[in-house]
Amino acid sequence: MKRYISPITKELTPTDWKDKINLSDMSLDEMTELLADLKVMEAMGKKVGGYMKEAVKARMPEGEMEYIGARFIVTLNDRLRSGGLDGDKILEEMGEDWCEERMKPDIEYTELRLSVVTPE
Repeated sequence: MKRYISPITKELTPTDWKDKINLSDMSLDEMTELLADLKVMEAMGKKVGGYMKEAVKARMPEGEMEYIGARFIVTLNDRLRSGGLDGDKILEEMGEDWCEERMKPDIEYTELRLSVVTPE
């Protein structure tokens, strides 16, 4: 995997990126490099984010569903994902045999949400 070679990529932050990107001064090659760097960073962010979510869930004390950090609050919620958008309607229209053959089983999972700590 390549390193981020676009000089502007190293300088961007979530708050000042609009100030740092001056499209009229950038060549098509520089734009392409920056876009490619951002796509690599996006993919890496998804992988690292998923990894960190699982680590936070594993580290939470038994029975705890919320942790308040210095800047952010982590909240865990047990959820159930059902196999259909409207299971009762599908069952009524398609019949029990059809549903048993095709409907996916319900999936239990733990959702992780982050929110900002608001100063009191």
